[in-house]
Amino acid sequence: MMRLLARPMAFLALSAALLALLAGCANPLNRPDPERRFYSIAAPRPQAAPQTQDRTVLKVRPLRVSPAYQGREMVYRMDEARYVPDFYNAFFVRPATALTQLTSEWLGRSGLFGNVVDSNSRVADTHLLEGMINALYADFRDPANPKAVLEAQFFLLKNKNDDYSVVFSKSYRQEVPFSASAGSAGALAEAYGTAFARILGELEADLRTAMK
Repeated sequence: MMRLLARPMAFLALSAALLALLAGCANPLNRPDPERRFYSIAAPRPQAAPQTQDRTVLKVRPLRVSPAYQGREMVYRMDEARYVPDFYNAFFVRPATALTQLTSEWLGRSGLFGNVVDSNSRVADTHLLEGMINALYADFRDPANPKAVLEAQFFLLKNKNDDYSVVFSKSYRQEVPFSASAGSAGALAEAYGTAFARILGELEADLRTAMK
């Protein structure tokens, strides 16, 4: 009789253990994921310059971005060889699209060209701007002094009877410190904006000389 009772009791104990194990495994699945945050890069030109009255038309092609920084996730450089993407802190718009738009808006307010249009415009251009973003990361190699690093290269081409020739090219690099305290992703986005505004300011000054 004792043997007959032992089997049901053992079965109940095993069942209880399995239910407890399943309950323990289910708890992490019911936990909400950490909140994902999105940030924008802003680099508005402080003041619009008087618009030129000539008939020049600058067409801005979409900026290309190095494959390491094409995604929406922010990228952190931890040491000489290790780069880490941050899934939970990302750009609201992909860098290529955002930085192209900022470039068009900045040069459109510079007064350097009669008109500034994007690559989808059917307006015939007199000049073409191409660019490449070669670096876009937060440098944490010195954890106490992190920096936003942004490096870009631009080419200005002149259109003569649909024959384009390079009249200007230059690479730019900016490193802007930011706070590594709580909310540092927002501070990093602001630092990127500062860095790109400085680059666009330098580009504008160089183009002003090249257009003379």
